[in-house]
Amino acid sequence: VVRKKTVIGEYVVIFAGAVVCPGVEIGDKAVVAAGAVVTKNVPARAIVAGVPAKVIGYRSITKQ
Repeated sequence: VVRKKTVIGEYVVIFAGAVVCPGVEIGDKAVVAAGAVVTKNVPARAIVAGVPAKVIGYRSITKQ
């Protein structure tokens, strides 16, 4: 049995029906769209969607 560690960063949003494959790392504040299949690492603040998931944009940095 081969086990791979999946890492999900802080403040990540994963919408319903999304699949995150074993061994994938999702960076801080990233967004995974509903129904996406994440097969590769996701950079911090990225917005990913699709099958397989691709970066479609990045969250902006705002100060409050």
